[in-house]
Amino acid sequence: MKEKIRYFIAGIFIGLSELLPGISGATVALMFGVYEKLIDFLRRFKNLDLILPLLFGMILSVFAFSSLIDFLYKNFTNSFNLFIALLMIGYGTFLVISTYMKEDIDKGKSFYINFFLAIIIGLHLSSFHIHGYQEPILPLIVLFGFIACSFLLFPGISGSAFLLSVGAYPLIIGSVSSLNFEVLLPFGIGMLGALILMPRLINKAYEKFGKLILVFFGGLIFATGINYFL
Repeated sequence: MKEKIRYFIAGIFIGLSELLPGISGATVALMFGVYEKLIDFLRRFKNLDLILPLLFGMILSVFAFSSLIDFLYKNFTNSFNLFIALLMIGYGTFLVISTYMKEDIDKGKSFYINFFLAIIIGLHLSSFHIHGYQEPILPLIVLFGFIACSFLLFPGISGSAFLLSVGAYPLIIGSVSSLNFEVLLPFGIGMLGALILMPRLINKAYEKFGKLILVFFGGLIFATGINYFL
């Protein structure tokens, strides 16, 4: 029962993080220690008894906090971004150091190449922009759903930050708040595609690189926080 409660609470914070530009839901899943089971469930539908309370917490959180986050982000944007940036830097640093100290990984050249490559990728992925974008059409909404959900599953890169960078964040969070299914349904189709494809790709990375992948995730999370100050 305690484990189910932990997964439910994790789901609440994962859902909340997806409403905030800057922090990935996968990062929060790592913090709560539920990331690997979540990916395993999406790939093989195992541990349903734990994942159901997590998903319920996520859905409850998204619909409960979307209006509040929409208001707070619009009125306290800089404070929000600063807090999230510091959180990302702190947790990215913690993840890299704890993996180095506690896990049985290659601590030589591969470790540092992995870490610095993640920082370079994270800085570039966190800072791209698409200009000249006004109102999204149906294929774009589907594509945005796919990319945003992919980032939800990949620690370090925020799906909400991506939506913000392409100008779609106000539309999506406003649609969640007002239950505008003309936008939410195609967005959800894109997310479903990511949920089917991405866990298999992430699992292959785990199989190939083992716990060293956590160093890469840590570098991405750290770079996402640093990007705020650049």
